[in-house]
Amino acid sequence: MSLQSLFKDQVRGVELLPGVTAVSASEIEAATTSARAQGIPVFSLSTGAGGGRDAFFNAVRATLPLDPPLASNYSWDALSDSLFGGLVILGVDRVLLVWTDAAEMLAAAPDEADIAFGVLVQTAADLAEPKYTQGRPVSVTVLTATESP
Repeated sequence: MSLQSLFKDQVRGVELLPGVTAVSASEIEAATTSARAQGIPVFSLSTGAGGGRDAFFNAVRATLPLDPPLASNYSWDALSDSLFGGLVILGVDRVLLVWTDAAEMLAAAPDEADIAFGVLVQTAADLAEPKYTQGRPVSVTVLTATESP
């Protein structure tokens, strides 16, 4: 699935829908405020200028709960497994992840951005499945900015 297909027809305002949704910066601010008011954990991910594989791995490592911890930036599968485990052990049923500069990574490293989005999409889908979470699914909403901050 390409990043462009994720951006198409998925803007829903501040409604926190599971999966990945591209929204404006103002919608991110409103969604973040709404999530916090509801007691939903909010994680803000920034890959920095340009992004790329190493920047994405480092941002995830610095921002998100991981279980087991990531030892390298080599394996996207390990990243997905670690992110899945980290979000499960939070013991919550909903999480908001905001990727503030996804558009920059898309422009600078489109192939790696597609893989990063794929990891987020698949992790959110897996966490929504009771059979993978011992009957305790986690609804993961990932919001990405449609423009650079």
